[in-house]
Amino acid sequence: MKCSPIQPALGTKIQKKNKTNFKGVPSHIGYIDVRDWHDAVKYWNMLRRAKYLDVHSDGSCNFYKYIRDENYSFLDKLNTHTDKSEFISRFCEFTEFPNLKAVSQKIADTFESCIESIADRLNVSTSSPGEPYKVLDSGYDPTCSIALEKALPGSDLDKGYIILEGNHMFKSDEDVVNTFSSELWEELDQRIVSLNHPDTFPAIYTKQQVKDKLHELNTVASDVINNPAKNGALAAAGAVIGNAILGPFGVPVGMFISGKLMNDTTKYLRLKASTITTPHLAAEFNIEVAKRINSLLGKEEAKNFAFFSETVEANLPQNAWNKTDELFDEIKDSVFVKNSNVTQINAWISKIRSGYMKEKLKQRTNISRDFKYNMTTEERYDLIKDLIKYSSEDQSSKYSKIFKNDDNIKERYRTLLRELA
Repeated sequence: MKCSPIQPALGTKIQKKNKTNFKGVPSHIGYIDVRDWHDAVKYWNMLRRAKYLDVHSDGSCNFYKYIRDENYSFLDKLNTHTDKSEFISRFCEFTEFPNLKAVSQKIADTFESCIESIADRLNVSTSSPGEPYKVLDSGYDPTCSIALEKALPGSDLDKGYIILEGNHMFKSDEDVVNTFSSELWEELDQRIVSLNHPDTFPAIYTKQQVKDKLHELNTVASDVINNPAKNGALAAAGAVIGNAILGPFGVPVGMFISGKLMNDTTKYLRLKASTITTPHLAAEFNIEVAKRINSLLGKEEAKNFAFFSETVEANLPQNAWNKTDELFDEIKDSVFVKNSNVTQINAWISKIRSGYMKEKLKQRTNISRDFKYNMTTEERYDLIKDLIKYSSEDQSSKYSKIFKNDDNIKERYRTLLRELA
């Protein structure tokens, strides 16, 4: 049965893994006789491998989900109170659940230790001078559940990224990225942090690729700033901002955006500093950039790079002492990065600091408490079954309140992505 590949929804590209270990189709684990919790734990341990949960070719077809359901079927074979209790204990011991802060820390530590281990091993295995796989930087969205210490086992790295040293004397930067992507696919423990949530494979670039893309997009960005379009959605954005945000001299920001008081060297910066979280209004700069890029491939790369570079920029203040490479100065000084706003990270940070929290994160705090004090063994086991299946988003609807977003993110981004294409 042929299934159409899933298409990226938010501009985060899924890098191609090495063909020898990435087929885009979930693999069958094979039959294991599950007689007790010992056997179930052995089966669960196999789900650390991404290939058994692969979602990247699902499309509109249910055949691949059927394979994953088969791989999850061991969970339905524990029938006794003792077996379920013992499995629950092993799950909690390994994942740190229901302590969400500890779960979030384990996700961050697992990702970091995994990529550092891959880099060390690959660098030892090559005779090339230097360390082409050295990790210069890595991270994820500072407003995601991991950063907010509300993550669940099997969560994804929202807007995750990795920057590698690269080395043209050894192999092309594309080969460096593909090799590292392949190793990450093989080694990252999906029981802790999953690569099988749709469209969330980390963006991976080499240092030179970042520098090249900065140079290319800075040229376009400078043209947008210095030669602005006469008409655009910025005036409409001013109406959305309204009079709620006061700029210099107490003048509403909306007036700066829609009127002559705002010049073209500052209007996008002010928009980025606003509290607008409506993507197609907040990312007016990126829309203008897309209009001035001729090729479809160039537009796609600009969109992907915007998601990546904004997240890197937001994380630069963290561990600043360890970011001494000149690349980070180029990112901070980039006219493209300074104005780019497809993620609205600044606006979301502002909302969070004002007390905002997604409903699902509030519910996770509640259910974590219930798991610890109020749930029966059967209820705990049902929740854990869903947490395990959450690694590929195949969980049931029973606990949807801890998984479901406040809104439809794909729908929220639909207008912007259409304008960036």
